[in-house]
Amino acid sequence: MEYPLMIKIEQELVSRPLHDLETALDSCMESLDLEHTFKGPRIAVAVGSRSIDRIAQVVTGVAGRLKKAGFEPFIVPAMGSHGGATPKGQQAILERLGVTGDASGVPIEPSMETSCLGTTRSGADVFTARCVLEAHGIIAINRVGLHTGFSGPVQSGVVKMLAVGLGKAEGARALHEHGFGAGHRIGEVADVVLSKAPPVCAIAVMEDGTRKLSELHALAGSNIRKEEPGLLDRAASMWPGIPLREADLLIVEEIGKDISGIGMDPHVTGRGKDIPRGDAPPFTARRLVVLRLTPASGGNATGIGHADITTQAFLDATDRTVTYKNVLTSGALYRARVPLVAATERQAIEMALASLGGIEPERAAIVRIRNTRQLEELDVSAVLLPLLETAEGIRVKSGGKRLSFGPEGDLL
Repeated sequence: MEYPLMIKIEQELVSRPLHDLETALDSCMESLDLEHTFKGPRIAVAVGSRSIDRIAQVVTGVAGRLKKAGFEPFIVPAMGSHGGATPKGQQAILERLGVTGDASGVPIEPSMETSCLGTTRSGADVFTARCVLEAHGIIAINRVGLHTGFSGPVQSGVVKMLAVGLGKAEGARALHEHGFGAGHRIGEVADVVLSKAPPVCAIAVMEDGTRKLSELHALAGSNIRKEEPGLLDRAASMWPGIPLREADLLIVEEIGKDISGIGMDPHVTGRGKDIPRGDAPPFTARRLVVLRLTPASGGNATGIGHADITTQAFLDATDRTVTYKNVLTSGALYRARVPLVAATERQAIEMALASLGGIEPERAAIVRIRNTRQLEELDVSAVLLPLLETAEGIRVKSGGKRLSFGPEGDLL
């Protein structure tokens, strides 16, 4: 098979890195006025499962400042059913993020036990981790950004962590059983938590287009609900993407839960999220090939169902128990469906190209990315280059190299 020439391009993404993390943390903690907010020493620090830039430093910084102020913080995995919905699995996810008891200087309480706080006006049960309810206060740390399933003014962020993450497997199940069209229930559930749980504060984390830590925002009580929509708009304005409208083939080298809730960001791939009526995805591809599963995903292959073709190596790295627990909780079973499986990466790409019909492989419009978090550099086939020549912020880095493979069929 004749492969197309591939051109490596760089795109200028929004870059606003936070240079002085310690000063930003000092400012956030001071503005929260914790001594008057919390009514006792035991403080639950909620941490999710996502790979967030410098998350371990943020968590350690918050924990250290709490201890210095005389509090007794402990870390709670706030990640719904992730990690196979087991204490050991959730603690292992934190460890892969660099969040450990030794590094943070505080204990981790990964228990999956919950208590029901009541029911929302639309009928969703509200669960929260029991150890959190027994604390004197909560500090939730999470990135604000676009969600892979829900749309609306509140998506992925502190509010969702309160509504789903802190609810463990029971909380995730209770919300997701209403479907991804019920995103408004996130706010309803969070309102119950805010009214019935110990006092809640938050450190809202924002990343720029290069996925570097950009901003920290301190939120407290009812202000969490009021201020997060504005932060979401700001985060969305920095969201990275593929600088094309369409392609014949998108090659994603790796996916994983550490990259996106469904392994690969649907706002990048154009697959996996229902688009509001009247809108169109920013990018679409006729074929999508996924080559590998990240080690940090812990075997969770959620999202592979959005691919057309994958590899045997991907399946070998999949933990079915962990994956099935995740999709059964969310109700989105299709996200774990297995696409066509190729013996090698070379065969996977050749299968995709052969399936296009009427397009010679060397003329196929191909986009290749490492994953949906790292989009500063990507490879595009030569046929796409004219569409990028007038695009703002695009620079050709190198080119003229055809797709090539190693002796075992691995993409080079």
